[in-house]
Amino acid sequence: MSFLTLAVSGLGALVLWAAGYFFWVVWISSKATMGKPIDRAARPHTALLVIDVQEDFTRNSPKPYSEDARTRGIDRINREIEAAHAAGHEVILVKQVFRHWPAILAMKLLMGGIGTPGRKGLAFDEDLKTGSAPVFEKPIGDAFSNPELDAYLAEKNVGHLRLTGLDACQCVQFTAKGALNRGYSVEIIEPATMTVTPEKWGTFKGELEALGAQVIRDGEQAA
Repeated sequence: MSFLTLAVSGLGALVLWAAGYFFWVVWISSKATMGKPIDRAARPHTALLVIDVQEDFTRNSPKPYSEDARTRGIDRINREIEAAHAAGHEVILVKQVFRHWPAILAMKLLMGGIGTPGRKGLAFDEDLKTGSAPVFEKPIGDAFSNPELDAYLAEKNVGHLRLTGLDACQCVQFTAKGALNRGYSVEIIEPATMTVTPEKWGTFKGELEALGAQVIRDGEQAA
């Protein structure tokens, strides 16, 4: 076999691998993760998840949230954090960092590079009162794509999750579905979420409620 033949064969294999990896990343990014079912009866505790409230998404995106929406959303999240601490609940911060090269390439080409490694905008929004809450990084929408989150919740005997953050139509709904897939009970605190596609939220909200999630609207209390 000639060197040229070997080179062509190697290049072909590399192209196939790259294409396969690209479609795998697209596939895992478009669905919620699955996981081992929890014993909710043995997990009486509650955790508040604050999802992706980072400068790149709250302020630097080519499709930014309005200043009013950002202010109202983060103010409500801060109040939920304060209430969670007062109730003795866990507060957990979730941070998006794209790690797969197809996602990094897409974000650099289409979205100005937001959410990619090394950016200052990966920091939490300056108005978010993070305190000393633990932080879990995720590479795709569903926060449960990081197995360390599930392990931490198990360690803290958490069976009930209250979700806040952004984007409601992306990472929040994927995380809610990932939690439901594992048997957690889930509340989504609607006024403590934000979305750049509010016209889609009604459909996702209906899906989540049909799956068993409770959507807490403004002025409502958890059941």
